[in-house]
Amino acid sequence: MKQINEGESVLSVPDVSMPEDGVVFYNPAQALSRDMSILFYLATGVDVLDGMSASGARAIRLAKYGVPVVANDYSSEAIKLIEKNMAKNQVEFELMNTDLRRLLHSRRFGAVDIDPFGSPAPFVHCALQSAVKYIGLAATDTAALAGTYPRVSRRRYGFVSKKLPNHPEIGVRALASFVIREGAKLEIAARPVFAHIFQHYYRVYFEVKKGARRTDKLLDELGTYEGVGPIYMGNLWDKSIVSKMIKHMKKVELGHKLTEKHLLYISDELKFPQPYMDLHFLCKQLKRLCPTMDSLFGKIKGSRTHFSPTGFRTKLSKDEVLDILKTN
Repeated sequence: MKQINEGESVLSVPDVSMPEDGVVFYNPAQALSRDMSILFYLATGVDVLDGMSASGARAIRLAKYGVPVVANDYSSEAIKLIEKNMAKNQVEFELMNTDLRRLLHSRRFGAVDIDPFGSPAPFVHCALQSAVKYIGLAATDTAALAGTYPRVSRRRYGFVSKKLPNHPEIGVRALASFVIREGAKLEIAARPVFAHIFQHYYRVYFEVKKGARRTDKLLDELGTYEGVGPIYMGNLWDKSIVSKMIKHMKKVELGHKLTEKHLLYISDELKFPQPYMDLHFLCKQLKRLCPTMDSLFGKIKGSRTHFSPTGFRTKLSKDEVLDILKTN
C-alpha cells in the first residue's frame, strides 16, 4: 500500500503501476470523476449509495463534505481498506459487504451511484427501482458504446453503432438511451441531467421520476444520428444543476487539475444541445487547412466541448458549417 492525497482526503491505496493489478481497484486519473460526483451530489442534496466503493475514495470524499453516504463492495479486502481509510479521514458512514443487486432490491436510496469496471448494464434495472431521485452510472467499455464493436453495441446496449468523428458523445448518448429504455419498461422516466467523459471513462447522471406520460415524453427524445441509434437526442445537462455545481466548486478542494476546466466548458456546451462537430474531420473532408478555434468562433456562434480538443458546438447544421469553412 501507499498513501496518496486526493482533494481533501488522505487515502491508502494499492502500490501498483496499473489500477487493475491491485487487490482493490483505485484509478488516480478518475479523481476528476470523483470531483464531479461531489459537486453533483452537493448540488442535488441527496443521500448516496456508493455501490462499488473499492478503496472508498468516492464515499470518503462525499462524507467529508457532509453528504450522507452508504458504501458497499462485494470484496472483503475492499471493506478492510475502506475501514482503514475511514479512520484515516475521521469520517463515519454505513458500510455494506454484499452483492450490489441484492442490496438494490432490498433498499431505496436518494441516489444510486455505480462505478463498475466495464459495463453498468447488469445493474441498471435494479438501480432504477432502488433510486428515489438520481442515478449516477459510469461505463469503461467505451469501445462498445463508441462503435468500435457493433455486435457488442447491439448485444449489450441494444443500438446500431458505427464509428463517427464525434464518437465520444455518441457513446454517451447511446448509454443514456439504454437507461431510458430500461426505465420505460418500469414506467420510470430516467432523464439525463449531467454527463461527462475523461479518457476511457463515460459517466451520465439521471433524474428518475415515475409516470407513463413522463416516460413516453422522454422516449420521444430518442432518435438516430448518421445511422446510429436509437440514441438520446435531448440536452445532456440540466442548466440549474450545472450552475449549482459551479457555485459549490468554490468550497470543494478538487482532486484533479482539469475538473474546473471541464465543468466550465460544460456550462457553455449546454447552450448548444445538438452533438458536437470535429473541426479536423470537416477540414479533412474539404481538403483545407484547419483554422484555429478562435478564428472559427469569429465566424460562427458556438462553444468548445470537453469531449474533444478539436470539437465544437453550434446550432448551425453541418452543411452550413462546411459552407462557412469553404468560403474562409
